[in-house]
Amino acid sequence: MRKSARAASAFAAVLSVYLAACVDPQEVSRMKSKVDEIQAQQKDVLTKLDDLAKGQKEILAKAGTAAARPAADAPDPNRRYDVSVGNSYTRGPADAVVTVVEWSDFQ
Repeated sequence: MRKSARAASAFAAVLSVYLAACVDPQEVSRMKSKVDEIQAQQKDVLTKLDDLAKGQKEILAKAGTAAARPAADAPDPNRRYDVSVGNSYTRGPADAVVTVVEWSDFQ
């Protein structure tokens, strides 16, 4: 049992030395610089997203105060308007639940 453990640890040591010798220091530095560049870009993106979120909150706050004040001259969307069609051409039953009225000008 001890011989196999010694052999395994010796093999692991030789393998780690071999793999360490195969690493190109320039490639490692290129990878580190690329990782640093990506991290800087991520920070920029996160900063821009935070700015957008703040701007969105400001817009929503302004829109909430504007929506709270209804315009005095705006028509009420819940009001029912009675429109007399007079002698105009109509289609469908006279006692329909909903009547669509169209005003147009043909020249």
